[in-house]
Amino acid sequence: MAVTIRDIAPRKRNVASLVGGYVIAVGCFVLWLLCAAQLTRWPPSLTLIASGLFVAVAIGVWIRLADL
Repeated sequence: MAVTIRDIAPRKRNVASLVGGYVIAVGCFVLWLLCAAQLTRWPPSLTLIASGLFVAVAIGVWIRLADL
């Protein structure tokens, strides 16, 4: 039988993990654009920019949730 403890307050979320997630997401997006500019012509296509934005947001959310 599982033991549950209900009298403990929920964990407090840290602001640093939120800021860290945003910073990492912006950094990933900038690096994506820089790599895309070197591998393709400038400016990169909209699909390449959109995929970079998706990857950056996914990594930022992952970092945010991993720090909780």
